[in-house]
Amino acid sequence: MQTAYRFKIQPDREQKSMLLDWQQKIGSLYNLCLRDRIDSYHHTKILGNYCDLTTTAVACPLTCSVNKSASLGYPWKTDNPSRRPREKKFNPRRTAYEMHSSLATEWRQTKPWYSTVCSDVLQQSLRHLDKAFTGFFKQGRGFPKFKSHHNVGIEFKPKTVRLSGNRITFPVLGQMKFFISRYIPESWEIRTVTLSREVDGWYASILLRDETVPDTPIKTEQEIKTCIGVDVGIKKLASLSNGQLIANPRFDKQSSRRLRIRQRRLSRKKRGSKNRKKAAKRVASVHQKIRRQRQDYQWKIAKKIAESADMIVFEDLNVRGMKARCKPKWDEEQKRYLRNNQSAKSQLNKAISDASWYRLKQKTKHQARKLGNWVKDINPIRTSQECSKCGYVSPKNRDGEKLICESCGHHEDADIDAAIVIGNRGIKQLNLSSTKLLVVSQKVTPKPESTGSKMRNKSLPLGGESGNPKQVEFVQLELFDLLEWSSG
Repeated sequence: MQTAYRFKIQPDREQKSMLLDWQQKIGSLYNLCLRDRIDSYHHTKILGNYCDLTTTAVACPLTCSVNKSASLGYPWKTDNPSRRPREKKFNPRRTAYEMHSSLATEWRQTKPWYSTVCSDVLQQSLRHLDKAFTGFFKQGRGFPKFKSHHNVGIEFKPKTVRLSGNRITFPVLGQMKFFISRYIPESWEIRTVTLSREVDGWYASILLRDETVPDTPIKTEQEIKTCIGVDVGIKKLASLSNGQLIANPRFDKQSSRRLRIRQRRLSRKKRGSKNRKKAAKRVASVHQKIRRQRQDYQWKIAKKIAESADMIVFEDLNVRGMKARCKPKWDEEQKRYLRNNQSAKSQLNKAISDASWYRLKQKTKHQARKLGNWVKDINPIRTSQECSKCGYVSPKNRDGEKLICESCGHHEDADIDAAIVIGNRGIKQLNLSSTKLLVVSQKVTPKPESTGSKMRNKSLPLGGESGNPKQVEFVQLELFDLLEWSSG
């Protein structure tokens, strides 16, 4: 079993300056290699009869095969049978990662300022770049992005970092103190250690492994007995098919006044001054508090959702498309652009970003993996317009936050009904006939004909009047009872 612990470390002044210097150099090497891979990929599409458009060299098989992945670094390697398994065939061409790795080694020898950076740290950043490209081409992940030096992590390889009490020892950097916020068993093995910088200091994320505790196996399709659907939103962060509604605290609104004041103070400071840096740090501390509040709340919610059923079904939402800018409207008569309500939509985009639906789903997947449960994504088209009883789909089924089916008369909270539809689609997609969907446990009248005058005798008696019992059981009034009562 593997788990990650995060601790705050206390580097001294010299170590802080060294860490900041490492971030700059690691980020520059990462961005240079990323640009090289992008250029090499585009060159293969437009080369034509040339190997290189800059030199207009004639195409040849050797250089073309190398230029497809990268161009920086040495492209060939020498055979060393003592360090290679015999059954593995030797390939003299280097991969893109191996070429960039040779470039990093060359830089540490030819550029003195790069010799101060730990070689393992440089190699780890290039491994992450290669992994990002592999995920983009083979697993459908996002394209790798250029990094600012503020967001560069410093990762150390396994068995290079040592812990002793409240002190942690890194290669080249030396020994640092750290806050022991949680106990680390001595039997656990330290894998990788990643250093990251935040507004209040430096943090170390330690990946630990315990061989004695096996990973929880993922349940088979026959073992999935219960299922729950999750509909995410803005006012209600998540609505579950079992009737549970999870509120959205809107942490950005809670701190909006403080953030607005500190941003205004920042804008009035002189550029390049120390007071401006202090004001920027205060603004960053507010953003950090909002982020930590959101993360803590989502981790708690994700654990509850993951424990509620054997399979959790989410919508595969296109959040980027939902937050896209409104298309401009051109008026031919007035020869100008009309208002497209983009300013109003900006508040909706801000609320979507604060809700962070994707992060909630990722945390739920992490918690469900520990329990061996499934997390499934389904097509979100018209889940809020479909009746969970008869399957009738119509935009007129929606009435604000209520859903009233035009076909069968079924009525329910629109978000809960959408969660039930999401859960049913997940079960149908996997053909799980023996799986039970956890639905809201309240009585719902299926037909409008069985409401009205026939249900008047079930109204709630007043417990305070004489002749009535003191303790009265609460009865859920149906929607059509209220309509009949209001009409007289």
